[in-house]
Amino acid sequence: MTAPTHQVDFEPIGKRVDVPAGVTLLEAARQAGIGLASVCGGEGTCGRCRVAVMAGQVSPPVDADRRFLSQLELNAGQRLACRAHVQSDVKLHVPKASLVTDQRLQVGGLTRQLAVEAAVRACAVEVPAPTLRDLRSDLDRVTEALDTAFGLRRVAAEPAIVRQLSPLARQTDWHLTAYVRGARGRDPELVGFAAPGRRAAGLAVDLGTTKIAGYLVDLESGEELAAAGLMNPQIGYGEDVISRLVHASRSPEGARELARVVHEALDNLAGTLAEQAGVAREQIAEACIVGNTAMHHLLLGLPTRQLAVAPFVASASAAVDVKARDLGLNLAPGAYVHVPPCVGGFVGADHVAMVLASDLDRADRVAVGVDIGTNTEIVLCKPGANYLTSASCASGPAFEGAHIRDGMRAATGAIEAVRITAGGVQLKTIGDAPAVGICGSGIVDALAELRRAGLMNERGRLDRGAPGVRPNEHGPEFVLAPASQTGTGREVVVTQGDVNEIQLAKGAIQTGIGILLEATETPPEAVDEVIIAGAFGSYLNLDSALDIGLLPRLPRARYSQVGNAAGVGAKAILLSLKERSRAQHIARRTGYIELTTFPGFQRRFAFSMLFPAPAVATPARD
Repeated sequence: MTAPTHQVDFEPIGKRVDVPAGVTLLEAARQAGIGLASVCGGEGTCGRCRVAVMAGQVSPPVDADRRFLSQLELNAGQRLACRAHVQSDVKLHVPKASLVTDQRLQVGGLTRQLAVEAAVRACAVEVPAPTLRDLRSDLDRVTEALDTAFGLRRVAAEPAIVRQLSPLARQTDWHLTAYVRGARGRDPELVGFAAPGRRAAGLAVDLGTTKIAGYLVDLESGEELAAAGLMNPQIGYGEDVISRLVHASRSPEGARELARVVHEALDNLAGTLAEQAGVAREQIAEACIVGNTAMHHLLLGLPTRQLAVAPFVASASAAVDVKARDLGLNLAPGAYVHVPPCVGGFVGADHVAMVLASDLDRADRVAVGVDIGTNTEIVLCKPGANYLTSASCASGPAFEGAHIRDGMRAATGAIEAVRITAGGVQLKTIGDAPAVGICGSGIVDALAELRRAGLMNERGRLDRGAPGVRPNEHGPEFVLAPASQTGTGREVVVTQGDVNEIQLAKGAIQTGIGILLEATETPPEAVDEVIIAGAFGSYLNLDSALDIGLLPRLPRARYSQVGNAAGVGAKAILLSLKERSRAQHIARRTGYIELTTFPGFQRRFAFSMLFPAPAVATPARD
């Protein structure tokens, strides 16, 4: 009798593995090719292999767990992976600190030159110390000094600012840096103080469904001081936005939990960036966070039930300024977070930021912008038009490796490029390490190569009699890497089910682009440029994307990859009040099409899942 097996799901890595009942989580990680830290070799004496059990059953805690984990941590599901044995299907959260190697996260993008005019200004003031003849309050002294030196009248300050002011002023002999918001406009407000010479910093964040990219910038010069990325911990509650919205709508506790985990992640990110830049947290005087409409609602704790069902209506879409501390961010005591406006449906502030960064709202050409991710946003603009047209499609997590048998996110050992030749299969892995799985760019490459080599037909069916294709119980599969060449001792394959997952994702994107063209009466040959944004889009092989129909072949279009344009846009909105106003203008003049209500949607979608015949010509690109 065959021993039962259970699936172990490692999040936010996105790797899944089937293992026999009774093996440890550490052994499951090794079989999956995941480098969990284990200095003691799995003896339970180092405490480095901590994981959190999100769902499923493992063996009860033992003495080694209690030695390194508090009762509160154990109650929250934390365990040492080397001491916990699998008893059912399990979903785990793996903290970054428990990994030997990090995942590759795209934080860079096109650069922009702009005149810095941030919402917060650092004002150096020298204030006379109090005496028995001068008994003005500490705050009155500072506000009068700001009025005298900078013409700032009636500067407001809340108690949190005063609590910081009094001890700091005496430590610095009344030489202070005051961070004033609205210093160039009406109603100036003190948001923090620092020692002399401490310039104000700002935090810009692209809050993606799967990945979070953060940037620390100087609010005076615009210089980028540090950049870092991490996985969105909400993945543990669902890999796509609808799953998370459903979780949030089930109970107030579910919504609060989703908000809490992302607040903690953002606060940790702020701390990491501040440490990298050698900046005190109190110097971070302003933040800007962009994300799609679902991320926006979960971040702000807005109602989500109505967003998860047709007609997918937002609770609020206007730009909002909220105190950073209300989102769990430990920045300057009075710092604000600016959240730019959303457009409609699931087209959110991240799309507005991408349009701004790519100058699509100022286009002198017919252009299509595609921000590819778990949720893909598309926009079409025409020169001289007073509007832009947008849509969103649920491309799903397949491009992040989810729902792919050997899929994983972009980490060391992930296959990221594939070539099939007469001599066999040639692979490129991240870090040039032995293959342990395949990430999104690799699976797109693999399908394109299968199509080019004639091993897969236009309907996505693998040729059962072709070299390298073999049957299994769920249908044919193609072997990319034999067990002897992998880092796990397990084969890496592309299954028929994997092909079907990519068909759904690429069909959704191609359908969205096609409907935007038809709805705006734009012939395909009229499109001059296609801009591909997003972390996945940065590493995508354009030839492969075109050959499988992930992107349509538009006869005159130039294709360009611009990296994390949403993050670049977030920085611009943070650094410039003019760009902040421009973002609001973009949102107001961007129309939204709900794809599923467009005539012939289902027929279009079915047709878009077919694979085109590979083209010989290579597309023009930047």
